[in-house]
Amino acid sequence: MSEIFLSYASADRPRIQPLLNLLAQQNWKVWWDRTIPPGQTWDRIIEQALDNAKCVIVLWSQNSICSDWVLNEAHHAKDRNILVPALLDDVKVPLAFRRIQAASLVGWTGQLPHPEIEQLLGAVSIFIPPKAPQAPKAGETRINPADGLTYIWIPPGSFTMGCSPDDTECHDSEKPPRVVHIEKGFWFGQTQVTQAAWMRVMNGLNPSHFEGDRLPVETVSWKEACEYCRTIGGRLPSEEEWEYAARAGTHGARFGDLDTVAWYNENSADNTHPVGLKQPNAWDLYDTLGNVWEWTESEYDEQTKVVRGGSWNSSARNARASVRYGDGPAFRDDTIGFRCVWELR
Repeated sequence: MSEIFLSYASADRPRIQPLLNLLAQQNWKVWWDRTIPPGQTWDRIIEQALDNAKCVIVLWSQNSICSDWVLNEAHHAKDRNILVPALLDDVKVPLAFRRIQAASLVGWTGQLPHPEIEQLLGAVSIFIPPKAPQAPKAGETRINPADGLTYIWIPPGSFTMGCSPDDTECHDSEKPPRVVHIEKGFWFGQTQVTQAAWMRVMNGLNPSHFEGDRLPVETVSWKEACEYCRTIGGRLPSEEEWEYAARAGTHGARFGDLDTVAWYNENSADNTHPVGLKQPNAWDLYDTLGNVWEWTESEYDEQTKVVRGGSWNSSARNARASVRYGDGPAFRDDTIGFRCVWELR
C-alpha cells in the first residue's frame, strides 16, 4: 500500500522525477504510475489509491490546473484533510485551494538544500512520521522510480585493484596492482542502462546503433551518461567502485568462464545483446564483462575518461576485470554504454 498519492498532469511527468527521487530517499512509498491492470478501471484504481494514501501531494502547474483528474484528486484530499500542495509553475491555483499554503518548486531540478523542499517534506512528515534509516544488506535490491531499473546494494570493503595474480595478459595501464578501500557502500545498476530506460529518462531520443528496448544503450558520450545519471538521482561510478563491484570478491581475471559470463568478439555475432542473458557475478550484476564498455567518472589522463569491462567486439584479452582504456568525454561509439550509481540515502 502506498503512503503518498502523487497527483500531477501527465504532461508534467518528466518534471516530477527529482521529487520522486527525493521521496524514495525518504523510504516513502509513492503511488504515481497510472498503469491500470487488466479488468480494472481508472476510477476504481485511483479511488483505491486515494482512499489508502496517508498523504496526497498535488502538483499545480499550467497543465494540472486544467485537469479534471487533478482537481478531483485535490478535492478528495482536501475533504480528508491530507492535502499537501506544491507549485511546479507560478500559476493561480483553483479557487477552492488558494488559501492553502503551497511549497514552490518552480525551477527546482533536484538540488539540495532547498528551503521550499524542506517545507514540503516537513508537511508530509506530519502525516507520515519519518522512518529510522536502516542499513541496506548486501545484495538488497531497489527499483529506481525514474528509470525503472534495478539497483543492487554493494557493501563497503577492500580489494586488490589492477592486474590479477597469474594474469599474463595485463596491459601496462593495469599495473601495479594495489589495495583499495571502498569506505562507503553504494547502489549499483544490476545491468547496463537499457535503451528503454534511456528513452524513458531522456525524452524518447535513442542514439543507439543496435536498436532494442532490452539492449544496452550505446553511442552515448561521457557527458550524456553523466546527465542521465544525474537525472535519475545518481552519478557514474569511479573506476575503483566499478572494478570492486565487477570482481564481487573474486581475485582472477574473470569471475567465471568467459563464454558463460560475457558477450565478446568470438560469440557476439558482431552486435550487442539484451542485458541479463549471461551468468551474473556473485553480487548478481550482469554484463560487467562484455556487451558494451562502461563509462566511469574517473580520469584516464588529462583529456580522457576511463571506460571499463570490454564490449561485443573486444578480444578475450580485453574482457577482463582489470582492463582499462580512455576515451574523450565527447566521444561516442556503438561499443560504449554505462551503468549508474544511484545515490539513494
